[in-house]
Amino acid sequence: MKWLARTVVVIALAASSLAQTHSGLVFLVRHAEKDSDGKNALLTEQGHERAQCLAHLLAEAEIRKIFVTTITRTQQTADPLTQILGLTPIVMEQKDIQGLVAQLQADTNDNVLVVAHSETLPKILKALGAGKMPKIEEFDRLFVFHYDEGGKLGTVTTLRYCNCK
Repeated sequence: MKWLARTVVVIALAASSLAQTHSGLVFLVRHAEKDSDGKNALLTEQGHERAQCLAHLLAEAEIRKIFVTTITRTQQTADPLTQILGLTPIVMEQKDIQGLVAQLQADTNDNVLVVAHSETLPKILKALGAGKMPKIEEFDRLFVFHYDEGGKLGTVTTLRYCNCK
């Protein structure tokens, strides 16, 4: 039942943004659970379950673009949603935060998903104008960034999604 309430919140946020000048939302998540601390560690079975859950949650959020990094686990996390939506993810270098933010701010009318990493998500959110964020330790956080009227700052709502434990 909790997933239903969260789904309603996500869809309501997406719908409410349509009436504003900069109507897009940026959904940001850390990649799902990984199998080791290796640089290019892959998702665990639990991570794949979380990726499926994320796809189910965002399937109707009118996502138009999906950004991932060159690290495979971000691509694996986004893969179920890319398949549902028929989108090809945009692959960015993990450390190219300014390049990513420039692309996000170039079109603030589309809803997008960014799948990144624990150390880069706070930097991305800060660069978007959401203020300082702590390092993201958990895998179950969904950040929903909403642009302000100028399209250069905004607010962020943090949700938990997919209890895969």
